[in-house]
Amino acid sequence: MKSTKIRLLFLAATVLGLIMMESPIILWANRVEPTVLGFPFLLAWVLFWWAFCTVVFLVAHLMNWGKPRNRTMVEESEGA
Repeated sequence: MKSTKIRLLFLAATVLGLIMMESPIILWANRVEPTVLGFPFLLAWVLFWWAFCTVVFLVAHLMNWGKPRNRTMVEESEGA
């Protein structure tokens, strides 16, 4: 049960990050004038969501996706 909730959380965070970075919502961020650390707002928007997705993928891999399903899969990959 806990694993399912964590998987859904990672999936939701991934979908949120990709939607915010690649959908027409990005047109809301298409501005030059509030600058963030010297970058135009659009570039800061894309970099933030890229970093968000990267952190989500890293945490998901370390906690959930990087674990083998069972012992036989690990033994098969070591024997090959």
